[in-house]
Amino acid sequence: MKLFSFLLNHSRGLLVTSILVGLIAGLASAWLLATVSALVDGGGAGIATGVGLAFAGIAFLAVGAELASRLILVWISADAVREMRIDLCRQIAAAPLRQVEECGSSKLMAALTEDVQKIAEAVAAFPTQCVNIAIVVACFVYLVHLSWPLSLGYAAIYVLGVIGYQISVRLAAPHMRQGREMWDRLIALYNGYIAGNKELKLHRQRRMAMREELLLPTADSMRRHAWKWNWILAIGTAHTQLVFFALIGLTLFIAPVFIEVPSEVVIGFVLMALYVSSPIAAIVGSLPKFQVASNSLSKIESLGLSLSLAGADVRAGGEVALVADPAGTIELQDVEFSYPAPEEESRCFSVGPFDLTVRPGEILFVIGGNGSGKSTFVRLLTGLYVPTSGRIMASGIVIDDANRDEYRQRFSAVFSDFHLFGSLLGLSGIEDFEAKAAHYLDRLQLADKVSILPDGTLSTTDLSQGQRKRLALLTAFLEDRSTYVFDEWAADQDPVYKRVFYREILPDLKARGKGVVVVSHDDGYFSQADRIVRFVDGCLESRPTTGEPTAVPASDCAEPA
Repeated sequence: MKLFSFLLNHSRGLLVTSILVGLIAGLASAWLLATVSALVDGGGAGIATGVGLAFAGIAFLAVGAELASRLILVWISADAVREMRIDLCRQIAAAPLRQVEECGSSKLMAALTEDVQKIAEAVAAFPTQCVNIAIVVACFVYLVHLSWPLSLGYAAIYVLGVIGYQISVRLAAPHMRQGREMWDRLIALYNGYIAGNKELKLHRQRRMAMREELLLPTADSMRRHAWKWNWILAIGTAHTQLVFFALIGLTLFIAPVFIEVPSEVVIGFVLMALYVSSPIAAIVGSLPKFQVASNSLSKIESLGLSLSLAGADVRAGGEVALVADPAGTIELQDVEFSYPAPEEESRCFSVGPFDLTVRPGEILFVIGGNGSGKSTFVRLLTGLYVPTSGRIMASGIVIDDANRDEYRQRFSAVFSDFHLFGSLLGLSGIEDFEAKAAHYLDRLQLADKVSILPDGTLSTTDLSQGQRKRLALLTAFLEDRSTYVFDEWAADQDPVYKRVFYREILPDLKARGKGVVVVSHDDGYFSQADRIVRFVDGCLESRPTTGEPTAVPASDCAEPA
């Protein structure tokens, strides 16, 4: 039902049209079989030219209508799957960062690959099953015309068959869902094998424990659930086959005992039973596929995503005044952010409340130990996290849900866990793009390693971590935003380029009127800052650019950022 609603919301008019055309195909097929039945019963098949022409015409109508219905539905389903894939990526881009982080990359990747694929398979099967349903309905109408008492018996047995198979599908559904949960775990294990390959190679016991304690139990659980649901469905299929033979037996042996059944009716019913056996088997066989797709839809919705195909983009809906002064002062007023408390723990980690101002043409250093709240602060400042309390103001305008995306466009940032795209996306429209890109590559000492292709693609990203960070800095330079944020950018740089960053790049950005926020542990360069603030257990203190910061009492929060 969810799948049908999904397609109906996508293209209501075409879907209804295709179903009506499919019904015509079914009626034509039933008409064709009725003609054959009449000819066989009359013993004059092939004699009347008019009947032969009618047969040919009906055959072309049946095939043509079925083809038209399939083509329409194939177009609808292919287009719907395309929109689904695009819309899911759009929703992930628009979703709050905390929601994406809480879902985790493994679950999101499983949804975008396994779940989308299962839905696509079910949607692809939908056109065929719509035509099959139309054929079965039309044939049943013809059976009612032949003998309504016998057709009622057929209907009763069919209903029993469908109910029996539906029961098997429902019994199998929990195992399908459990198998899907195991798939999430398996994806996470795959990521662990790939990302932790070096560590696994260096520690035999860890490698064996990961296999014996995590991989094998997960794979065994998937196998067990797959075996159970397929075993249940196999019994359901056998039940359906018994129903088909029961129909033949009803027509030939039981019905004549209770009612008078003419030979032409017997022939018609047997022909119809033989003809619709294939469509019915296909319909029944597709039920598990639709159940799996329904589970996948539920899984996607459980991640906070939907398949409404609303298509709302992530563009700004904010106040125009924000754009009028993109280089204005940013104020964080009484800002506080709290993470949800971990399971079985009553305490959570929180940052703030604190006040802080980021000004154009000023370099602000943010220091503190690991887990003190620096990265959380960066996400709050850039609008990626929404404060639990307090407010952020830019150029005197309060930032809210309506203008938050517009506010984010003020920042160029290189995060500690940055992602390097293979292309300079969204930057090709910059004036003198190629000349600026070449200039920055040279300044970043990457001109001999990386080139930019005509379509904006980087020739390679297979570089050291420090060089990859420089390449990320290239994107930030080309964006030319009013505020730059560097989250421990210099941590992977050699001493020579670290000096270039602190002594040349930061002063240059300041001279150009940019606000610069630097998360750093490099105390040898603290003198480059106009202001320094320090986080200790989520609490903020200011300090002069010289001298050691004083300790701040730890807060009641325990979980690191």
